[in-house]
Amino acid sequence: MKLKKLAIATAVLSSLGSLYGCSEGDKATINIDAPTTVTNPPATGGDTGTTSSCPDWSSARPKDADGNDVCQLPATILVDRTLTSDKVWYMESRVTVGNGNQEMSIDEGILANGDAVIDATLSIQPGTQIKGQTGSFANLIITRGAKIMAEGTADAPIVFSSDSAGFDGVGEWGGLILHGYAPHNECLTADQGAVACNIDSEGESGFGGGYSPDDSSGVLRYVVVAEGGFEFATGNEINGISLIGVGAGTEMEYIQIHNNADDGIEYYGGTVNTRYLVLTGNQDDSIDWDEGWQGNVQYLLAVQGPEASGNLIEADTEGTLDFLSVPTIANATFIGGGSNATAAVFKATSGGFVHHSVFTYDDAFAGETTCVDASRAAQVGTELVYTNVIADCDVSGDSVLLPALVTDVQLDANYASQAPESSSVGVLDIEDINATYAASVADPDFFDATDYAGAVDPNASSLWFEGWTVSGSL
Repeated sequence: MKLKKLAIATAVLSSLGSLYGCSEGDKATINIDAPTTVTNPPATGGDTGTTSSCPDWSSARPKDADGNDVCQLPATILVDRTLTSDKVWYMESRVTVGNGNQEMSIDEGILANGDAVIDATLSIQPGTQIKGQTGSFANLIITRGAKIMAEGTADAPIVFSSDSAGFDGVGEWGGLILHGYAPHNECLTADQGAVACNIDSEGESGFGGGYSPDDSSGVLRYVVVAEGGFEFATGNEINGISLIGVGAGTEMEYIQIHNNADDGIEYYGGTVNTRYLVLTGNQDDSIDWDEGWQGNVQYLLAVQGPEASGNLIEADTEGTLDFLSVPTIANATFIGGGSNATAAVFKATSGGFVHHSVFTYDDAFAGETTCVDASRAAQVGTELVYTNVIADCDVSGDSVLLPALVTDVQLDANYASQAPESSSVGVLDIEDINATYAASVADPDFFDATDYAGAVDPNASSLWFEGWTVSGSL
C-alpha cells in the first residue's frame, strides 16, 4: 500500500502537555495543557469552519474537510512539545525550535549574549501530518541544542507537505532545516576552543555548526517531505531537507523527499549519516553537498522527473579548504531525467567515495548523457573514488572517472539492476577501502556488507521503500 493523505480520526482525550524547562533547558515541572475549543469562521481550502480542539500552546483553526482538528504551531517553540497523530498540525510561516540559531560563544551551549541554549525537543508521533500554508515561507527549523524526534513507522509515516490536496504540488511551502554542532570547514579546527563557530545557514535560518562530530539533532525515521522549495527571494528556494553542521549522533533513515522545487537534500558540512533515502521528482539536484560534509549514505534511490534541471549529484567543497567534502555513498541507484545530461558533477575540489552503485537515465531521455564530470573535483583516484560502480551513460568531456560501462544496467520494475555486472561486484568491505584510500573516512560500523550494486537487492523478497512512500512516485 502506497502513501495517501492520511485521514486522521479526531481524538476525544485531552492532550498531555510537554515538560517545561528553565532557561538552561533543565526539566522542572510538568504542566498539563487543557485543550482549547474554538469555532472559527468558514475558511478556504476545504476547511469546514467547525470547531477544532487544540492544546492551549497552539492556535485552533477550522477543522478540515475530513473532520480533522487543525492546530497551528507557534512561531517559536522553547519547551518540549509533542505533535500527536490525532490532529493535523499547521505552519502558517516559519516555526523555530530552540534558540541555538543565535550567535554562539566559544563554548557550545552558551550564546554570545551569555544566555544558555535551550534544549527543547519536538516529538512527532507516527502517522502525524504537518502542513505548511500553500504559497508561503512556512518551514521548520531545529536549531543547535534542540532536537526533533520524528519516529514514524512503515505503516504510519510522518508526512510534511503543503495544505493543498494531494502531493503533486511543487514549491508550495518551505521545507525542513536542521542545525547542529558538528564540524564545518568555515570554522577553523586548528583554533578549536578559541574561535566560535557560527555559520550563516540555508534559508536565512540563523547560525549552525560547531566542533562536536557526534552531536545529535534527533531522529528522522519514516518521514516524507513533499511539495517544498518555496522561493522566498528571487532565485532562492529552500531545499526539501537542509542539514547544517548536523552530527553523526543524528539518526536518519527511511526518508523520502518528493517534488521539491530546489534540491532534494543538501548537506552543509557535518558528519550526519543517512540510510534508506528516496529522492523523487525534485527539480534541482537530487543530492547536494558542500562545506566539508564527511558523512555516510547507504541505500539511496534517486529518480529525476521530467521537470528536473539539476544533477543527480552536485558535489562541492566550497567554504574553505580546511577540510574537504569527502562523504561515502554505497548502494545507490541514480536515474537521470529532465533536461540535465550530466548525472554527477564534482566541483570546488569536492571529493567523495561511491561504491556498489548504479547510474542510468530514463528511457525517455534523448541525446548523449554523461555519468560524471570530475573536471573540477578533488584529486581523482585518491580523494574522489568510484569502486564497483556500473553505468550505461557515457564518460565524456573532462571526466576522468571510469565506472564500469555496460550496454544496459537492466533495471527491473523494482529498480534492481539485473545486469550480470551488478551481482559480480564482490562484498562491500569498508575497512579495506579505508586502508586503501587514506582520504576515506567512512564508518565501517554504519555499512552493511552487501554483494550487489544499486539500492535494491535483486534477490530481495520485499522492498524497503514499499508501503510508506508517496503513491505513484516510484
